Amino acid sequence: MIQKLFKHVLLADDDIDDCEFFAEIFSQQFPDLKLSISYDGSKLISLLDGPPEPSADVIFLDLNMPVLSGPECLKLIRESNQLKHHSIIIFTTSSSSADIEKMYALGANYFITKPADYHSLAKLINKAMVLVSENHTRQPAFENFYITI
Repeated sequence: MIQKLFKHVLLADDDIDDCEFFAEIFSQQFPDLKLSISYDGSKLISLLDGPPEPSADVIFLDLNMPVLSGPECLKLIRESNQLKHHSIIIFTTSSSSADIEKMYALGANYFITKPADYHSLAKLINKAMVLVSENHTRQPAFENFYITI
């Protein structure tokens, strides 16, 4: 089902190990989906402004990145008429209630705290993709914003 709804997912994260784990899990769970990775916020915005075909359907966005931070990227995306339709899942080590509230207020669709183990990460990625496929670009109620397993 998810394979038919989405064609392209973008991961924006400057942690190379996290990107490798994410890519491995993603290719196992969603082998027919294209995954692109950006290691800084500025490159993410450039990719979105002139994306390869097909355009990204879902963006997993880290909070702490060089050049442009996750919150700065989220704000730019939500202010852009061309980009605001993207589903954005915050993908970060933070579990701070202040970060969660801020990302919700800025218009992210979901928030994930990166788990320490591979199995939990696989479950969270799958759960996030299922939720986005069900809700598309609608932001859930705040109590459903923070995804856990």
